[in-house]
Amino acid sequence: MSGTPLTLADLLAPIGTELFFERHWENEPLHIRGRASRFYEALLTHCDVEAAIASGGLRYPAIQLARDGRFLAAEAFTRSIRSGDDVFTGIPNLDRVRAEYRSGATISLPGFHRAWRPLGALAAAVEEQVDHAVHTNVYITPGNAAGFSAHYDTHEVFVLQIAGSKRWQIDKPLLPLPHRGQPFDPRGDRPSVPFLKVDLAAGDLLYLPRGFVHATTTSDSFSVHVTLGVTVYTWVELLAEWVQSCKHHPAFRRALPPGFAGRGDVRQSLKQQLPLMVAELARLTDYDRLVEGFAQRVRSARAGGRSDFSADVVAVAPQSPRA
Repeated sequence: MSGTPLTLADLLAPIGTELFFERHWENEPLHIRGRASRFYEALLTHCDVEAAIASGGLRYPAIQLARDGRFLAAEAFTRSIRSGDDVFTGIPNLDRVRAEYRSGATISLPGFHRAWRPLGALAAAVEEQVDHAVHTNVYITPGNAAGFSAHYDTHEVFVLQIAGSKRWQIDKPLLPLPHRGQPFDPRGDRPSVPFLKVDLAAGDLLYLPRGFVHATTTSDSFSVHVTLGVTVYTWVELLAEWVQSCKHHPAFRRALPPGFAGRGDVRQSLKQQLPLMVAELARLTDYDRLVEGFAQRVRSARAGGRSDFSADVVAVAPQSPRA
């Protein structure tokens, strides 16, 4: 696969995308194991990650540190540098980064697909196939350390183990398929026995539907992994678009009757009228236009692949000769 951008089909080999979407998507975890430890070499290596960190070019929040389930304040590992009249903030203090890492902190590189072309190409390819928003983060954890404390994500998660190993303890969802407006509440009850324990080795893939609670630890080995997150558009978003469309009709722009919040009889009339208003909106809706408009906005929101930049151009100015 060297030199060829990875696709979702590559990540899911050998099971195939059709079986994945039929059996696992939004339903149950998937662990693909037994692949070569260098399976992701064309995408990213731990040496690439080390070089990116050591370069000092990743400014906060493109580099973050976490310990004991919390992100460290930027001031704990970054500094500001003055260059003439300009001040550059969020510059990693590599001595502090190394010290925090040695003491058990996880280094996080959120949105690394924006800085690393192969990850950007993968994110764009997956987004093109699934029509949902895709991002990637990189996590580096030292040996004998915990990752983030137990939590669930509100997006679909594909974990690509780049180097080292990491143990995942996974619990069934307390809230199935949480919407992104329903973040994890650490005060909730958790089962005493994990639903699943997975040891990820380099080359492995783990898929977790949103809502599955998970916590991670490393053994004597450090760990480098990429999470490819898919933030899905749900029926909530499409129905919200539908409700917003009602503002184009005068009847729906009328004020609610005076006293609707304080008088029980007025609220009762609202309850009676609301189904009639919903039925009227359904009658007035152009569903082709609604769905096509929503799809167009989704397509327009895509970041897409990285564009090239060339310095070899001739500036166009008012005094430029015209053809």
